[in-house]
Amino acid sequence: MAHGRLPPYCLSDKYGYRYKPYLGRVLGKIKWGPTVFLAPPDASMSEVWLAYEQVTSGPKDTVGWLLNLYRDSERFRELSPKSQKDYSKAIDKLIGAPVGNIKFGDAKLLQVKKQTVRSYLDAYPSPVAANRQIAVLKSAWNWTLERYEVPDNPCIGVKLNREAPRERYVTDDEYDWVRRNAPAPIYQMCELAYLLRGRLSEVLAIRVEHISDTHIEFYRLKGSEGELCALSERLRAALSDVRDDPYVCHQYGESAFRSAWRRLQAGMRKAGIEPFPFHDLKAKGVSDHETNHSGHRSASMRKTYVRKLQEVPATR
Repeated sequence: MAHGRLPPYCLSDKYGYRYKPYLGRVLGKIKWGPTVFLAPPDASMSEVWLAYEQVTSGPKDTVGWLLNLYRDSERFRELSPKSQKDYSKAIDKLIGAPVGNIKFGDAKLLQVKKQTVRSYLDAYPSPVAANRQIAVLKSAWNWTLERYEVPDNPCIGVKLNREAPRERYVTDDEYDWVRRNAPAPIYQMCELAYLLRGRLSEVLAIRVEHISDTHIEFYRLKGSEGELCALSERLRAALSDVRDDPYVCHQYGESAFRSAWRRLQAGMRKAGIEPFPFHDLKAKGVSDHETNHSGHRSASMRKTYVRKLQEVPATR
């Protein structure tokens, strides 16, 4: 946090600097406006004051105003830490993206039409990243629409860019190479991702208390269903090596894990293996599972993770 005098009605915490507008008294009670995000925690005091001056003198009907309002909302703070980080990056990209002669954040809400959103999706260099950003804009607009007088959400009814589903199936030989060459903490995480058909974040969240003599309580994120998974000998072995009590796995930071996985991918490349992301191990686990169980509530999401032909009986 920067040292110095904060602007009026501003506060600071580990998340950054915020401004809470004083709206006077209503029926004898002080009334405050919605809190507005000003700057990240590492900003200098001069940057905080500059942001404060822009907020207090700037328009309240722009895309930037709407997105920052959402970023400082309770709804935003209810998201997981990773989602907050991803959403915040998307918001910064949206605000700074050029649209004609101005930045998208400076565009008036009344000027943003369905065609504007379509043009953004078409023109952005990365179609997938554009999809994620517009999804955040859609959520932010819906949240604001319920609380303020703003135009209807222009994102509704606009089709996102087509994303080709990933079809890479990690073969048994390729996975055996990873098991032989991965550092012990990474090996354990790979095994649990494969055997439990889970994401990295779900594997890292496994706690010792979730394990009994016969089962593990495995909790999934993003609306997927958790499960009580029976312990096989292989799963029991992967869970027995506790590396960061009360968690089972070593608690890598995001950058540390990325670095470790990149080194492993470099080894894959030298061994003649097409490098694959960690998440493909969940798809392999779902594909190899006898019922393709993945915890997903919809058939379309389950289909995303089944990446090899499944054996089925002939018609009798």
